[in-house]
Amino acid sequence: MSRFYSTTEVVTTVGRLTTSRLSAFVSAEIVTPLQSGQGPVYTEVDIARLELCCELVDSFELGPDALALVLALVDRLHRLDRDTAAMAAALAAEPADIRSRIAARIISDESGETT
Repeated sequence: MSRFYSTTEVVTTVGRLTTSRLSAFVSAEIVTPLQSGQGPVYTEVDIARLELCCELVDSFELGPDALALVLALVDRLHRLDRDTAAMAAALAAEPADIRSRIAARIISDESGETT
């Protein structure tokens, strides 16, 4: 079961985060809190994203546009990683002869050979 964090808990948990900085990140849609009966709540993924944002802004002095670009690239890498894991799992479920043919094809594509 996922744990949800209130605004106060998020600001306390993410050391460099202030309420105004959190509001700015929410306005910029860097994180999108869920709405509960007690107000906005955040997930552990939101907390990790906010920690990364604070680090990027504080250490590298990224402005809003650069921060948005870096986050878009991070999101893309996470999607690629998830897709690669799904592809590997699907391939692992295939018979050995199919896996061997696919591996041979990948190796030939990497070396520039045509099959």
